[in-house]
Amino acid sequence: MRQGRRGLYWVFMLIVAGTADSTAPDALAEEYHAIPELSAQDRTVLAANLVQQGQYKNGLTEVMEAMKELPNDETLMRLKGVCETELQLPAAKATIMKWLKLAPQAHSERAKMLALLAKTQASLETPNDWILVPAGEFEMGAEGGPAQPDEGPKHKVFLDAFYIGKYEVTNRQYHTFVKSTGHRAPGNEDAKYSIWRGDEMLDGIGQLPVINVSWDDAVAYCKWVGGRLPTEAEWEKAARGTDGRMYPWGNDPVTGNRSNFSIENITFWEGPATLARTDQYDYGKSAYGAYEMAGNVWEWVQDFYDENYYKNSPSKNPTGPSSGKGRVVRGGSWQSNPDTVRSANRNKQDHGDRRIYIGIRCAKDATDVKDTK
Repeated sequence: MRQGRRGLYWVFMLIVAGTADSTAPDALAEEYHAIPELSAQDRTVLAANLVQQGQYKNGLTEVMEAMKELPNDETLMRLKGVCETELQLPAAKATIMKWLKLAPQAHSERAKMLALLAKTQASLETPNDWILVPAGEFEMGAEGGPAQPDEGPKHKVFLDAFYIGKYEVTNRQYHTFVKSTGHRAPGNEDAKYSIWRGDEMLDGIGQLPVINVSWDDAVAYCKWVGGRLPTEAEWEKAARGTDGRMYPWGNDPVTGNRSNFSIENITFWEGPATLARTDQYDYGKSAYGAYEMAGNVWEWVQDFYDENYYKNSPSKNPTGPSSGKGRVVRGGSWQSNPDTVRSANRNKQDHGDRRIYIGIRCAKDATDVKDTK
């Protein structure tokens, strides 16, 4: 009886601790060990609460420990499938299939698990390529020449390590997201600017960047693939590196083999042909190997916009103002001139806007990189 009480005490303490810091799921995942002296039943309760809080790595640790005693427990198998799916582990599909055989047909979680099964398929069909941007300092912003007032002052910023998407999100990837989750399809209020018909994309646009998506759409997609939108500082470091370059490729002028841009902001929309494939410009890659961070489509970032933010922004891991009237977009688009596609250039857009010149690039925390100091 004493062991049972002690186990429940630890369950309670872990739940409280997790709730107190639920904004940072799995932040201590590398240091987490299964709580000793818990019964398998108490460990199942603990695992369920960790999963509910988004602490999938920690939850999976407790699940695997409990399954040593209860290898075919339906609840544990379900929790295992959830954790493996959210962590994008290869075993997820097999685990969910096993749970579907174990669980009654009328189980209340069956629909949710089938949705997770679809998600495991999506991760195979639409792989996400991530590039590591190591921890360290870089110079953010620009002054003089073509720089706008909101790009200054130049200032040093330290960022922890993170991952950035190698490519802009494609229509094919977003189509899988829409089909798997029921999220609304991309669309423009003027039908002539839409390259989807309902929730189906037009033929031949799979490798083009998704457009006509709002900031909220971008947030939802990045969360679905296990990431988030990059902060403005992260985006700029990923684009220009640590040597203060003007463009992702360096300081050489913008050319047609480096970027999909407009010489004088006079390019007109000509349908899908206006856009470039997300892997098209090898000569335009960033210092870290990311494609098309200049031109093609503007990319939503996490931050609210404030033209004076750089004057007092934090020197470490800035995340933007706490509020604002618009969200920042970065990188320029197919209709932008050479000055606009500079890596330091900033622009803003209402978060609900869905435009033919705005798309998505995701980022995610580098929780697997220990040295982020």
